[in-house]
This record gives sequence, C-alpha cells and structure tokens, in this order.
Amino acid sequence: MVALAIIIPEVLTGSTPVLNLIDPIALAGLLGLYGAGVLLIRDLSIRWGKGWSAILPLGLAYGIAEEGIATKTMVYPHSGAAGHLATYGHFLGVSWNFAVVIDIFHAVYSIALPILIVGLLYPGTRGQRWLSDRGLAGTFLILAATVTFGFFGFVPQYFEGWAVLGFLLVTLAAFVGVARYCPADWVRPRTELPQRSPAWFLGLGIAFAAGWFFFYLPAPYLLSVPVLSILGEIATAAGVFYLARKHLGRSANSLHCVYFAAGILSWYIPWDVVIGLFLGDYLVVFFLVAIYVVLYRLKGRYSQVAPTTTPGV
Repeated sequence: MVALAIIIPEVLTGSTPVLNLIDPIALAGLLGLYGAGVLLIRDLSIRWGKGWSAILPLGLAYGIAEEGIATKTMVYPHSGAAGHLATYGHFLGVSWNFAVVIDIFHAVYSIALPILIVGLLYPGTRGQRWLSDRGLAGTFLILAATVTFGFFGFVPQYFEGWAVLGFLLVTLAAFVGVARYCPADWVRPRTELPQRSPAWFLGLGIAFAAGWFFFYLPAPYLLSVPVLSILGEIATAAGVFYLARKHLGRSANSLHCVYFAAGILSWYIPWDVVIGLFLGDYLVVFFLVAIYVVLYRLKGRYSQVAPTTTPGV
C-alpha cells in the first residue's frame, strides 16, 4: 500500500523520476509523506469505525497538509509544480483552482486508490488495524515532522502569511472533524447489490479521470473565469461520487471496484506514454503496466468469486 501511495501520485505523474527513488533523502521524504499518510488514514478509519466515510475527508486533509503546508504549491504564486494554475485563480493568497484539483487528486489517487487496491488484493486484512496505538502515534509524528520540514525546506524564501496558514490549518482540521464525527454510513451505497455492470463502472472511472484531467490542464486556458473551472471540477467529482454511491451496492461489488479503479487510472495511459517516449523515463510505463496487470488478475479472481463484503479497509 505504501508503494502504491508513492507510485500512483508521484512516479506515474512524472513528478518523481523513477531513478530518484534510489535517492535516500528523496525516498525518506516520500515515505514520510505518502507512506505515513496512507497508513495513518487507513488505521484511523478502522479505529473510528468509519471506513470510507473517514478515508475520503481524511484524504482531503492530507492533500492540504502536503500541498498547502509542506510544499506550498497551493499558495506560492510562482510554483513550478502548479504551472499555469499557480496564478490562474490566485486570490487572497491561495491558488484556488490548483488547490481544488490537487486536493481531490490526493484524496483519490494518493489515499483512496492504494487502500482500495490493497483491500482487493488481500481481502482478509479488511477491518484489521495494522498499527498499534504506539505505532499510530509514531506514524502521526513522522507525518507531522515531514510536513514541518517541508514547510521550512520548500521555498524557504516564501511565507504565505499567518492568515492564509491559519485558514489552511482550520480547513485541514475541519476535514479531520468531518471524518471523526460524520455518520459511519454517509458514503455507504444505498442498495445491497450493484445496479450497473462492471463495464459501466469502468466508464464512470474514465469519466472521473477525463474530468479531472480537463480541469487540471485544458480548462484554465479555455475558461476565462477561474470560478467556472473550480465549480466544474467539484461538480464532476461530486457527480461521480453520487453515481458510485447510488449504483455500487454494498456487497458482491469487488469486480465493479476493480473496473472502477482501472477507469480512474486511465488518464495515466496517454500521459505515461508521453513521459516514456518524449522524456525518456521508460520505467514509468513499466510501473503503469504492472498496476494494470494486478488489476487484470484481480478481474480474473473476482469474475470467478463474488465477495460478500465491500472492498476497502
């Protein structure tokens, strides 16, 4: 799960070249952020008895911790990582368009997908905590220390101001509060069995991927009003969430989840081909193919046996 939490958001996007993974400092930073983050969120969701109801808002909180506080890409108007979105929609010290798309990205690609795929691979681990209370506290301290180090180490010459920093911390805390105190079944599917075919969920995942990619790259150049892009991204994510909750079903849905995950990852296919062919990082394609091979084998497994529990934690 830790490996997926690093590979999916960092390696497959090209943000971290594959060979950088052998750099002990870079690897330590990735483990301290993504590794500690996904382990902490999975364990808290089980400890609180909330499952996916906690994973999704905690994923949004994680995105703020990484991109808003540690790397400052949500607030730094000259961020290379944010690109054009660093200035497009930058208002009151926050790059709102980038903040929205990158926060949704981390909640889905950095946190939810690794937890989902590992739950599908090892269904016997669902509901089992991997961290003791001491391990949970230690993991939190590792994440907090990594975020703090990033705050002082990334773009040290830039400080967004106490008002913006306070806003980020309050928003982060609000997402954690939602995860802790929301009803345990607020994201639970409404029906017992899936109401659509696995292929339909593949299409739904592709729709999410296409929508996210559109509002991340082309939309800022096509829409002169930044708020339209923000509303479009939120509407796309909310619409996919609504349809998944409505049609996924509470049981016999593992195959549907495999297809859904494959669709969500689909935007990486053309993206990584470009990275491999034009940037020369051919190992990225290897990692992408490896993940799809895993999903293909899961498809074979769950085509034969339909589980009676919802995949996940």
